[in-house]
Amino acid sequence: MAEIDRTGLLEHAAYLASDELGGRYTSSEGQRKAAEYIAKHFESLGLAPLGDKPKDGSRSYYQAWPLNRESLNPEGTSISFGAVQAHAGFGLIRGKGKTRWPLEGPLSFCGDGSKDLLPRGKFKTKIPVIVLTEPDGGPRRRTRSSLTFQRASAISRELKKRGARAALYLLLSEDSPVANTFNGASGLTPNKPMLAYGKIKNRGMLAHSVPGVFLGRPLALKLMEHMGLRVDGQVVSGEPDEAATINIAVQVEMDKKAKAVNVVAVLEGADKTQSKEAVIYSAHMDHMGMRLDGDAFNGADDNASGTAGLLEIAAAFAKGERPIRSVIFLAVSGEEEGLWGSKWFAENPTWPMKRVVANVNIDMIGRSTRLAGPGQIAATPSFEHAYYNTMVRTAYELGAQIGLKLTKGDRYYTRSDHYNFARADVPVVFFCDGEHEDYHKVTDHVDLLDGGKMERVARLAYWTGWEVAQDKKKPKRLGRQNEW
Repeated sequence: MAEIDRTGLLEHAAYLASDELGGRYTSSEGQRKAAEYIAKHFESLGLAPLGDKPKDGSRSYYQAWPLNRESLNPEGTSISFGAVQAHAGFGLIRGKGKTRWPLEGPLSFCGDGSKDLLPRGKFKTKIPVIVLTEPDGGPRRRTRSSLTFQRASAISRELKKRGARAALYLLLSEDSPVANTFNGASGLTPNKPMLAYGKIKNRGMLAHSVPGVFLGRPLALKLMEHMGLRVDGQVVSGEPDEAATINIAVQVEMDKKAKAVNVVAVLEGADKTQSKEAVIYSAHMDHMGMRLDGDAFNGADDNASGTAGLLEIAAAFAKGERPIRSVIFLAVSGEEEGLWGSKWFAENPTWPMKRVVANVNIDMIGRSTRLAGPGQIAATPSFEHAYYNTMVRTAYELGAQIGLKLTKGDRYYTRSDHYNFARADVPVVFFCDGEHEDYHKVTDHVDLLDGGKMERVARLAYWTGWEVAQDKKKPKRLGRQNEW
C-alpha cells in the first residue's frame, strides 16, 4: 500500500484538473487528453490493454462508445460589436427549428425585460437587450436558475408578439446561477455541445419563442460599455447609445456518429484457473467542461481525485505481488451525463461480465463534508441497504486499521458508475466523500484537495479489492443488517 502516496495522487489530480483539460467534458479534446494520460500510465506499468480490437486484431487501451452531438460550430458562431469579436463567453437557447442564422442590427436596451420597459412599437430591426437580474441568495442555486430561465422564457413570448427576431440576455451576477447551470440545463455554448446516448439526452434543450443569446458577465460588461452604459453589480445606469449595433452569427451542427472513450487495462491473475475471474476498479474521468463565461469546471474532487486514486491503485498492483484473480482498471467517461460510459462497458464488456466478481468504484475522495468528515469516507451499499455485501463489511474492518471510518452513503447508490455493475448483479462497493460547497462549481480546485485523505481512501480501496482478488470465494450478499 506504500506505493499509494499523497504526492503521486495530487500530481495526477493537478494535471487532470488543470485548465489545459478544460473541464474534461465527455467527447471534448480535454476529455481525450485525460484518456491519453491514463492510457500512457497503464502502458508504463506494463498493464495489458483491454479495450477495442482494431481490424489488425491488436488490442487498444481505448473502448469507444457512440454519441450524438449537437454543437455550435466555433468558426460559424460569433458575436461582434465595436472592436470586440467573441467566439466564446456566451450561450444560445435557440428558437424552434432555428439552426443557422445571421443577425445584425441596432441595439434596444429594455432594462429587466418588464412589459412596461419594452418599446411599444414592434422590433422590426432592433435587437432587444435585457439584464436578466438574478437573486444572489435565497433558494438553492438550481432553483434560482430555474426561476430565472422561466422569466427569460416569459420575456421571449412577449418579444415574439412584438416581432423580435432574437434577444440578448445579460448575466451580470458575479456568480451567476444561470451561467453555472446553463450548460447542464438547457443551452448550447461554443465550448460545450449537447449529447445523446441512443435515445437518452443528457439534458433537455429549451426552445424559446425567439432565440435567446445569453452573455456571461465579462462579455456583457463589454457590451454595456459599447452601448455607453455603466454597471455597478447588476445595476445599470446611463443613457444608451441608440446607434450601437451588433452582429451575431449562429451555426448549429449535428453529428450522429460522434464517439467518446473509456480506458481499460488488465493485470492478469497469478492462478491459471482463478485468473479467468476479475475484480474491476472504476472511476470516471469526465466532468462538466466549460462554464458559459469560459471558466473551466476543473472538477478536482469530482472526479480528478478518484481518477488519481485509480492510477495509484493500478501502480500498487503492477508493482506488487499479483493476486490469484485478474484485476481490471476502468476509467469511464459520460458519468456526468448519466453513467453512459459504464453503461456501455457493462452492456458491451471487454471481459465477460459473468466472470466479474466485484466492482470497487471511487468518485470524489479528496474533501471532508457533512456526510464524510475528517477520518471518514461514505460507502454504499451500507449495512442498511438490501445489497449490503461481505466486501463492504471487509472494507469497514480494514478501514478501522488505517484510521478511516465508514459512513452511510446509500443516497449515492444509483448515482455513480458502480450502479451499472450492480444492475448486472455484480457485488459493488462505492467510496465517496459526498457533496460540498464546491460541488459542480468552477471553484472545485486542486488546492482544496486533502492529499492525506485521498491517500487513506485509495489505500482502503486497494486493500478491499486485493482481499477479493486474493480470495477463492466470491463476495456474498448479506442484505440489511443492524450494524456494519
